[in-house]
Amino acid sequence: MSYGLRSYKTSRANTASREDLLILLYEGAIRFLERSIAEMEAKNLSEHKMYLRRGLAIIAELQNTLNFEKGEELAVQLFDLYGFMINQLTKANVTQDMSHIRVVISNMNTLLEGWREAVRQVKLGQDGASEEPDPLRRLVGGVA
Repeated sequence: MSYGLRSYKTSRANTASREDLLILLYEGAIRFLERSIAEMEAKNLSEHKMYLRRGLAIIAELQNTLNFEKGEELAVQLFDLYGFMINQLTKANVTQDMSHIRVVISNMNTLLEGWREAVRQVKLGQDGASEEPDPLRRLVGGVA
């Protein structure tokens, strides 16, 4: 990756809103997991494991930043779903069965679309100067 592109990506992450950062994390996890599958199919085991670990690290961080006091039941459900994903990725690492990674990618894509819509709704609400507290900030403590 060129220095300019790396600088742009770093700047983008450092200046992104909390909501946009959440989207970037999901996109990054999906990209790493897709790359993990591609590297496994190309028989590049060390690269496969590196990308698998990166995707796993993002999902673990998403799980660790949930705010249970404010997110209530939804935070608990996301915690369980992230735990399921971590378990699937661990199985993929042990068995080298890429179907486990594909299940996680599918779940991440579904969640990503939901978060994109939630962010869109929040931004629409901000334009209307809503007095409602930001639902994303209530749910996710360290990220959104």
